[in-house]
Amino acid sequence: MNILIVGVSGFIGQHLYHALSQDGHKVTGCSRHELNGVNWKKCDFKQNQDEWEQKLWSVDLVINTVGIYEQSAELISNNDGFTQVHELGPKILFDACKKNNIKVIQISAIGAEQENPVTEFLRSKRKADQYLLSSESPNVVLYPGIVLGERGRSTRQLSLLASLYCIPLVFGRHKQLPLISIYQMTDYIKNLIRHWPENHLAKVLVAKPEIMENLLTNLRYWMNLGKGTFFVIPKSLVELIFYFFPKLSIGAFNKQSLLMLDEYSNKTEQISNFSQQTASESLLKYKATKQFKKERQIQTLFYINLIVLGVIWVVSGISSIINFEQSRDLISLIGIQGDFGDVIIITAALGDIVLGLMLWMALWVKRIRKGIIYAQIGVMIIYSLIISVMLPIFWLHPFAPIVKNLAILVLSMYLLIEEVRD
Repeated sequence: MNILIVGVSGFIGQHLYHALSQDGHKVTGCSRHELNGVNWKKCDFKQNQDEWEQKLWSVDLVINTVGIYEQSAELISNNDGFTQVHELGPKILFDACKKNNIKVIQISAIGAEQENPVTEFLRSKRKADQYLLSSESPNVVLYPGIVLGERGRSTRQLSLLASLYCIPLVFGRHKQLPLISIYQMTDYIKNLIRHWPENHLAKVLVAKPEIMENLLTNLRYWMNLGKGTFFVIPKSLVELIFYFFPKLSIGAFNKQSLLMLDEYSNKTEQISNFSQQTASESLLKYKATKQFKKERQIQTLFYINLIVLGVIWVVSGISSIINFEQSRDLISLIGIQGDFGDVIIITAALGDIVLGLMLWMALWVKRIRKGIIYAQIGVMIIYSLIISVMLPIFWLHPFAPIVKNLAILVLSMYLLIEEVRD
């Protein structure tokens, strides 16, 4: 069968591409950015129907795996938000498929099968799902839970959490999670293609339910780590944090995740599980690769470095205020004294403290991270230049304050490179 996978550059799209190719299908991948090792075509959800029809020549089946979990003001202004990517763009693709009698598998998300989805992400997904299911030809809409696999964003974040020595259970100890491994999902789709339904099919794909502690324990075994130690963070505290910081995103966990998990847990008995094996048990059949474990170690060091740099700035600011007289003596060496000197000391100290706190905040708020790292590099360079010009003798100081700044600058550059790469 000739299959076109839309969104082949994503986690699910890439895995399906290789799995279906190995299953004997002729598979083409389609996305905005070219992917090495893939029979690739350029496409996006701003194309009109004629442009889609050109790409659908000789195609028997289209699998749409495109999805964005969060949208920013920039995405909306560029016409790349939920409405365009999840609803309007797919509808045009579905129209082109209908015109050419092409079968469609739409990869949606658990929760979008409900009449009144709880988030904008799910509501936009549902509109396209219902549009596809309203066509005459039998098509398929799949509603997978959280998909586990090496390239999955959620798995990367959960594995980072699982690798801690003392592991917080953010959503409680007994809440069941809607999970499915990429291998379970792929096997289901391969079987679905072999035995295409005679009528429309809308199917929730979740494996046997499991609690967070079981999931994280199996992820530790998957990464060849021992059993972990857990502690529970009260749900009321998590909700309070999201109440004051509604756009806060801690990896895969955000306010949207809370709503979706609560919705799932309230309807657990209404959802039939297509597998009697948990998603993490399925994942255990394939041990995490060395590259994956190395990436998790690097990511852990990335966060540790952010914390340490934050400590350095905060302690530096507090030290300047506590040792005010010494700060006065230091600044007098460059000819600044009196009230003006005091103002500079206090301003610089408070600036250091704020910069340190912002570095800690950047642990959780990814969108400010790059800017804060740039700001830290700029402040460090300015401080070093001022001291080098006004007090060059400090290059030979026994505690080597300027030389140590170079090490912090290199560390900051590393953080910036890792942030851009991620």
